[in-house]
Amino acid sequence: MTGIPRLSVFFFSSADTGPVPDRYESILTTTALAERLGFEAVWIPERHFHPFGGLFPNPAVLAAALAARTSRIAIRAGSVVLPLHHVARVAEEWALVDSLSNGRIGLSLASGWNRGDFVLGQCDFDDRREHLLDTIDTLRALWRGEEVRFPVGDRPERVRTYPVPLQPAVPLWLTATSGSATFREAGRRGCNVLTAYLQQRTDQLVENIGIYREAYSAREPGCAPHVTLMVHTCVAATTREAMAAVEEPLLAYQSQFLDLADRPHSGGEEALTEEEKSTLARYAARKYATERGLVGDPAAVLDRLHHLAGIGVDEVACLVDFGLRPDQVTETLVRLAELAVRPVSR
Repeated sequence: MTGIPRLSVFFFSSADTGPVPDRYESILTTTALAERLGFEAVWIPERHFHPFGGLFPNPAVLAAALAARTSRIAIRAGSVVLPLHHVARVAEEWALVDSLSNGRIGLSLASGWNRGDFVLGQCDFDDRREHLLDTIDTLRALWRGEEVRFPVGDRPERVRTYPVPLQPAVPLWLTATSGSATFREAGRRGCNVLTAYLQQRTDQLVENIGIYREAYSAREPGCAPHVTLMVHTCVAATTREAMAAVEEPLLAYQSQFLDLADRPHSGGEEALTEEEKSTLARYAARKYATERGLVGDPAAVLDRLHHLAGIGVDEVACLVDFGLRPDQVTETLVRLAELAVRPVSR
């Protein structure tokens, strides 16, 4: 994979269509295929209270199923919304999956972005970022087997979590959408970064990666920071075929995403009109297909991968469940695997 970022697979957008017995089968089979093809990792998200992403309420549960079906590929949460959970519970669940997978897990920690999710919260919605940052060291301490004090009523209790994980240190990413402060905090705390184009342009991404690497180097001289970028991905024999394959799925994906992001809540923001949603969805779908995605023929995709490596991206997490047909997902992964071992002439 010389000259291009490492490649992994990302699940993020599958909609829950009802009580279908095999609705998780595509995730299981795609992960097994990714492992056979040599992909580095598979990423699974945490989503709540909406059909868009409704298959992913608990990444640890799905990760356990993937651990039982695989033997090599890393299994990562993208992300655990830490303010929604007691940190000791997170340590317990993922140590269990670490054991089931023989030490293959990794966690990206997020602060959350939907107010409605915080019916599960350990803190107020407005305090979510501070809670996340305050909890990172506690998670690391529990993972190392240290006793930690937690309040129970009017006095603290000291606990040590089990099972003992196989990895001596939990591999951590911070999920950073656009704010430079999160990129800087990830570097300061020695975390990897998981990011995307969802709320940032390429120039902003370049700037934020620079901020992250500078902060990381100041904390960990000589150690290697790691930037993972999630991108919508479709590779076909020709760029025209790839563009045709993603046109309708990307539009549907963006429409569903805007519906999720615009859910009614008590925050006081005015909801988008249907016309505004349609306009934004079409604009975003076009951007992802032509500028922000990994969409095209092998040569075009290889050029894009070289570009991403050049701006400091270490790993590309290929989002494939945004509506492509199963055969298109398979073709995409096979062609990407071929690029990783036999780069196309530029």
